[in-house]
Amino acid sequence: MYSCGPTVYGLIHIGNLRGGLVADMFYRYFQRVGYEVNYVRNYTDVDDKIIKKAHEENSTADAVALKYTQEVEKDFAVSGMLEPTHKTTVTTHMKEIITMIEQIIRNGKAYVVEGGEVLFAIDQFKTYGELSHKKLDDLIAGIRVEVRSNKKNPLDFTLWKPAKPGEPAWDSPWGKGRPGWHIECSAMANRWLGEQIDVHHGGEDLIFPHHENEIAQSEAAHQKGPFVKYWLHHAFLTLSKEKMSKSLGNIFTARDFLTQYSGEFARYMLLSSHYRSIIDFGSEAIDQAWMGLHRIYEAKARAQEILRQPKGRSDLRAEAVWGSFAAQVEKAKDEIDDHFANDFNTPGALASLFTLIREFNRSLAEPLAQATPGALLAAQQLIEVMESDIGGVIGVGRLDAQKALEDLSRIKRMQSEQNQESPRPTEAEILKAIEDRALARKSKDFAKADSIRKDLEARGVLIKDSPAGTTWEYQ
Repeated sequence: MYSCGPTVYGLIHIGNLRGGLVADMFYRYFQRVGYEVNYVRNYTDVDDKIIKKAHEENSTADAVALKYTQEVEKDFAVSGMLEPTHKTTVTTHMKEIITMIEQIIRNGKAYVVEGGEVLFAIDQFKTYGELSHKKLDDLIAGIRVEVRSNKKNPLDFTLWKPAKPGEPAWDSPWGKGRPGWHIECSAMANRWLGEQIDVHHGGEDLIFPHHENEIAQSEAAHQKGPFVKYWLHHAFLTLSKEKMSKSLGNIFTARDFLTQYSGEFARYMLLSSHYRSIIDFGSEAIDQAWMGLHRIYEAKARAQEILRQPKGRSDLRAEAVWGSFAAQVEKAKDEIDDHFANDFNTPGALASLFTLIREFNRSLAEPLAQATPGALLAAQQLIEVMESDIGGVIGVGRLDAQKALEDLSRIKRMQSEQNQESPRPTEAEILKAIEDRALARKSKDFAKADSIRKDLEARGVLIKDSPAGTTWEYQ
């Protein structure tokens, strides 16, 4: 299994964290059902964004990449991710990258142009576009201006780019330079997983062109397909219905979230929805995560309390109650297995757990039901479902119940205090405030306009003025 990891030029945002957690869930599941998994997660440690960050920090690209790789690793560890089999970087695989480019050229699927740039020849790969369901003619028609006259086809993409002054560069048969973005994953996957792999994961924004180009490169180099048997793509995390990304500036860092909440809270919020469903990050998603975890640990606390009680005498009525519950446990376990096997349907698996919790609570309400032999077994069974059947895949429900409930109480208090101090305005309120500010500025009431801006900032909203108008984003 290969998973596209982050480009390391800053702290990751919570959307990046979702990608890592989804891959971790896949990894846990495959191991749970008996596979021996060779799992590779890459880090892109040479990139234009890294070079730009190095200039901003008066540092080197190597130092920036190492610094932020370490920071990403901290966030991944706090969120409880298992260690992959291999963690790879681009800069340690230059030999493999250059070798693969040479193979592609030898097989007539790439060409070298003046200056030492190597381009992939799209016309020589007839199945290009199958993964993303795109047609070459439509893609070409969508290109308005062709500024790269050295390309045989405007869709041809870079495998190797010539060096620029002041940028990292490596020796190659085509001169000093560095690899294009797409070739790195093909080369690293081949190095550690072979010419054909079972599972490849990444965000849905990578389907085109990144994963489409990976297929073209890998199959062109090895002259066999498919490069990947199963592609798994997770959906975006949005903020106020807009995709969260560093380029848009509408990010909430994973570090901030993990510090305010917890690794388990992040796991639940980001994995309780289906991995292919968009999550809109905000108070509703946080509230739902809180309620789900609270239900789990409230029931686990009851189960742990039963296990701490002295064993009571057997009672026919109580044993009948718990015998019925035992049947519910087996049903829930089968349903959870089926849900995970059905394209990792985590909402369905959690729904089966909550049904079992409801049955457990109902059984506890029966007279004489607590602390009998059947109750002790039921408590053990419920905890096993939480910690193994659910926790073994999603990675939640495995903590001591009392400590977890205390942490959830802390989160609830924190949310309450934040809401009292500066409730986040709705989109309609923000747009109205921006309109009022524009009117104030038009009538030269700059004091009022500035007051509106400061009030929005205090409530977590940043507004920006430009020639195109005023935009806003949550901080």
